[in-house]
Amino acid sequence: MTGVRNDASAAVRRWITAHTHALTESGPNGPLADLGPLEAMLADAAIVGVGETTRAAHEVTVLGHRVLRVLVEHLGFRVLAIQDDESAVAGLDSYVRTGAGDPLTALRELWVPWRTQEMLAVVEWARSFNQRQPGDPLRLVGLQPPAARPADYRAVLDQVAQMGGEEAYDAVRRHYDTIVTAHEVPEHVQHSRGTHPGRRFADHAQDALRLVAALPGAAERPDALERARLIVDFHTASFAGGGYDYAAVRRRSVAAMTRLVQEDGVKVAYWEGMSFTANAARLEPVTPLESFRSVGHELRRRLGSRYFSLLIAFGQGDVSRLHPGQHVPPPSADSADAVLTAAGPDRFVLDLRTPRPDPVAAWLRGPHRLRGIGGIYDAAADHDHYLTTGPLDEWFDAVVHVRTVTPTNLLSHRPR
Repeated sequence: MTGVRNDASAAVRRWITAHTHALTESGPNGPLADLGPLEAMLADAAIVGVGETTRAAHEVTVLGHRVLRVLVEHLGFRVLAIQDDESAVAGLDSYVRTGAGDPLTALRELWVPWRTQEMLAVVEWARSFNQRQPGDPLRLVGLQPPAARPADYRAVLDQVAQMGGEEAYDAVRRHYDTIVTAHEVPEHVQHSRGTHPGRRFADHAQDALRLVAALPGAAERPDALERARLIVDFHTASFAGGGYDYAAVRRRSVAAMTRLVQEDGVKVAYWEGMSFTANAARLEPVTPLESFRSVGHELRRRLGSRYFSLLIAFGQGDVSRLHPGQHVPPPSADSADAVLTAAGPDRFVLDLRTPRPDPVAAWLRGPHRLRGIGGIYDAAADHDHYLTTGPLDEWFDAVVHVRTVTPTNLLSHRPR
């Protein structure tokens, strides 16, 4: 048991067992009565970070959906904020508020893990809620600036064909055919799976930009140049490109959400991965990033207890649709995941702020190992996919946990 003497293990198990609230509903649309204890915990929050340990599990996403329903239907939250392109999320927001547009088309513009039947169910629930509450609608907000999408590559190529003919088109297309794949499987994930073609995608993007800029009439086609630069920025700012700036992401995200609370007077559900939502002064990620201070930590610094950090975690299961071939084994015996999985029922919520005896307080202080399933997850090296946390009850105010998961259901068609 993480950070606890063997003679304290029983006390920790007893404390968890005594204070968990079993969840009896497994679907997204059923009654919310079993989440009543969680609702009471969230009642005074202005922003709730709903932090998942994986985006690839049906049960985890459904739990997130149910938590969102509690926040919106019972507690008056009116913004769902996600860490994605604000212009892409605007398409979904338009649909849930007005019914305009196609939700499938809009979802396919988001980051790959959001492109699931489970997320479509969230969107359709949000649309239904807004139809019932037209004067007080739920809004969707993206926290990232606009970024390149597959349509930008096509638009550049169309204009290159007009400016430079077939030879120029083929030269740019060779670069773009290689790197547009990062919108389905990110470049660093291609590296981890052994499918990367070799050359840095940012270099391909730069070469394509130079080819476009050198064409006759390029100066008169600012749209082509702007999109080509956006494509360069996308690949340069990726994990593999080495330019991902978490500090900038944190500043922008915190500013947007606190502005919504303080100026617009709305409450915000912030649905993201746990490494963003945790109240972590220093987080050592599994992904290829330097250590960083989380968005959740800055929200706690600004809002105090009005920022609530919720962890949605799981024990084991199948995540193979988003992560081909991957079946997550039972958690490492020295992890917090193992303790939570062994001590609680199949689905439960646990308030980590509950009074506790000294052995439990010592265990909560940690440090802890906590598993996160990202794009580079490899079940054969499961032991390498654990974060080292600080005090568990500092990083998270409560835990929602499910023992076994099945994979999310990906949307049947990919973006063209």
